[in-house]
Order: sequence, then structure tokens, then C-alpha cells
Amino acid sequence: MSGRIRVGIVIGQLHRGGAERQTYELATRLLGGPCEPFVYCLSPVVEPFGPMLGAAGVPLRVLPRRKSYEPRRVLALARLFSRDRLDVVHSMANSPNLYSYLAILLAGRRPFLASNRAMDPTVSRTTARVNRLVYRRCDRVVVNSRTGAAFTSAFYRVPPDKIDVIPNGLDISRFTSTADPARTRSSLGIPSGSPVLGFVGRFSPEKRPEWFLEACRRVAPRVPEARFLMVGDGPCLADVRRRAFEAAVDSKVIFTGFRDDTPDLLAAMDLLLLTSSQEGLPNAILEAMAAGRPVVATDVGGCRELVEEGTTGHLVPPDDPEGLAERAVRLLSLPDRGRSLGEAGRRRVFAEFSAEAMAGRVRDLYLRVHSAASPRGR
Repeated sequence: MSGRIRVGIVIGQLHRGGAERQTYELATRLLGGPCEPFVYCLSPVVEPFGPMLGAAGVPLRVLPRRKSYEPRRVLALARLFSRDRLDVVHSMANSPNLYSYLAILLAGRRPFLASNRAMDPTVSRTTARVNRLVYRRCDRVVVNSRTGAAFTSAFYRVPPDKIDVIPNGLDISRFTSTADPARTRSSLGIPSGSPVLGFVGRFSPEKRPEWFLEACRRVAPRVPEARFLMVGDGPCLADVRRRAFEAAVDSKVIFTGFRDDTPDLLAAMDLLLLTSSQEGLPNAILEAMAAGRPVVATDVGGCRELVEEGTTGHLVPPDDPEGLAERAVRLLSLPDRGRSLGEAGRRRVFAEFSAEAMAGRVRDLYLRVHSAASPRGR
């Protein structure tokens, strides 16, 4: 193989989300290397990562959207694949997998990597059948955790040797210099010396922000000086605010909405609590560990591949709010222990989960599948 290969990275939208951030981290780190990236967004929802990709110099193709599934978008995507003379196509999530596969059928066969970032056994039969079809026809299936690989193999009947585990990568530079935590706490109205328990993520059903509030309700009488910081936005925000009032913890809960300074806010916390019912490999945990903060998380998805029990934090069964509260109280009451766990997590993220390492693994996979598909690779 000589020269650069042209890679199309397909994503459903470019709003604030885990797959969307990974798309940005990957595409920008491919620039200047053997793989030339093009990003295809299947809707006009491109904030904030679309402009960021453009500013970095990554070609971005945005397709209009009128309803959930449109054959015209398949045709438009196929035309773009042909125009851009792609050598490899990589769908970054379940939603664009089918679009990418059908567009390849129209534009001409080329290596295709599908992705599975979800471990949801409750998907409809139609969705399960579509995913199985795509995974059967694609060249490789990329997942971001070993747990995700096991689920994909069992639920979607994908041969294990067809699956590549490539963990999420974090932009480590965002966590090497943060604002003074005391100043950040003061700006949020948090009293000096108050322990801070934090939530970072989208206010959506699978993240269960209401469970964070349930933990707060149980922690508050045991650690009266504690404050509870909730960072993020989403469809459940209004309901969570109402629940905070009903639980009589609203005076101690600070809602920040979406913020660009997540590293500073994490540095102002003593502990991150993740209460999700479903996860892949959660960026929120990676970010908390990079900020040197211990984590108490529900034992779902790939959380146990990040949170080492008793070393970087604690894992709790997904339906045990008392367990979440008990471990949070223990760490808030033992700040030295929390700092020790946090530093262990920071060292691990810096060593194993950088965006550069992630992009390097994906780049090498692109090169392998392209070489295998070339005349000399057959």
C-alpha cells in the first residue's frame, strides 16, 4: 500500500455525547497521518463538535434530516462516499450503522467497520435484526469495552474474532492544568470546607440522575455539611429539579447546566457518583479519574473495566441506592482515602486511556482492513 487512505467516519449527530466526542478526538488525531479523515453527520445537529471539527481542518459533510429514517439520506451518503473516493468507512454508533452499510452497497464495496457502544437487551426485534444484519456483513465490529464485546458476541451473534475492543480515549491535556478548586467552589456558592459529591452527564433516563438525588437524600443527614453538584443538561432536568425540592435537598444541590469547564468542576468535587442503568465505557468516569477524583459507580457496562474496586473507587449493584450512599459517605468522611483512590485513577487514565492511544489503535485497524481488501492483501 502506498499513499494515504481516505477514511469516512459516520455519526448520527454531533451534539454533546460520548460517541460524538470520540468522533472528534479520533478525526482530529488522524490529521497529517496515513489516514485522511472525512466526517459525515446524518443530521444538522452539529453543535458543538461540528464547528470544532471544521476549525481543526477536518472535512465535515452534513446531511439534512426530516424524519427518523429516510432513503434519500442513504442516496445522499452514497454520493458523498463516491465523490470523496473513500477507501474505508467507519460507522461510530448503532444509529448510523445501517445508513453506512446501505450507502456502501450503492457506492461500491469497500472495507466497512460498524460499531456497537450500547448494551441494551431490550431493543426491539426489528432493531436487533437490523444490527445483526449489519454486523454479519461488515468487515469488523468495534466496541469500547470487553463487556461490550461479550454482549455483542452473545446478543448479536457476532463471532468473537470479528470484534475489536478499542477503549475510549481522553484528551489528557484538558486535565493537566485546572482552576483553583477553592475559587471554583466559591463561584458556585459552596461554603469553604464542605465536602462535594458530584454528578456529570446527560440528564436522560439511562443515566438515572434521580438516583443521584436519592443518594443525596440519604447522604445529607449523615454528612450535613455536604453539597451536591450536578453538571449537565438534558430532557430529565426539569423533573430532577422537582425531585430535589420534594426530597428537601434543593438547598444543597447546585445545578450548573452544561459547562465547558468540566475539568475545573471535577477538580472542585471530592467524589463522582455515577448512577447509570446502562453504560458502554463512560467518559464521565474517565474524566473524573483524570481529574484525580475517586468514583462510586453502578456496576453496569464497562464500568468495572475502569473502576478497580478499592483501588480507584467502588462499584455498587445497579439497584442499590443505599450502597451508593454508604460508600459515598465513607469517602466523603475519609478525604485522605479519597485522594489516594483518585491519584491511582489519575495514573491509570494517563497511562492507558489517552486519545492518542485510542486514535492510534483505530488508525492501525483502518490500515489492516484496507491492506486486507487490496489486491496484494488478498
